[in-house]
Amino acid sequence: MLPGGAEIEYGVLESGGFAAVVPVTEGGEVVLVRQWRQPLSSFTLELPSGGVDEGEDPKVAAGRELFEETGFRAAELEHLVSVHTSTGRTTEVCHLFRCGAVRDPEGPRPEPTEFIEVVEMPLGEALEEISNGGITDAATVLGLIFVRNRAASDS
Repeated sequence: MLPGGAEIEYGVLESGGFAAVVPVTEGGEVVLVRQWRQPLSSFTLELPSGGVDEGEDPKVAAGRELFEETGFRAAELEHLVSVHTSTGRTTEVCHLFRCGAVRDPEGPRPEPTEFIEVVEMPLGEALEEISNGGITDAATVLGLIFVRNRAASDS
């Protein structure tokens, strides 16, 4: 029902949301994943991310997905922002985090349906990938820009 009282048929994708993390190595590189995305029928370069289970703290989901997809553990996981991904189409919320990335020899452990390559690169190079169309995932764009702006304000 609309605020004016009219009833309409409207399709909404309901979602528990997802967590994405900008992991930064001790050497200052960001850890990304080149991952197969079925809706696009191609690989994308993006932040490690995954669904937040019902009742789960998004921070826990971010740490879990980081390890599963990259084999890194999160040090000092910090919440950056939570945003609606598409307010006209879905209830989905993206919870963005940043952290230090510490390699764990026990990982990664991707799910059988995930086709993932771990990619480490300097933040500046990742930002260039945004400009040249190599990174098109909105959560990744937002996360990388957020981290760049935080780094600039911390200087």
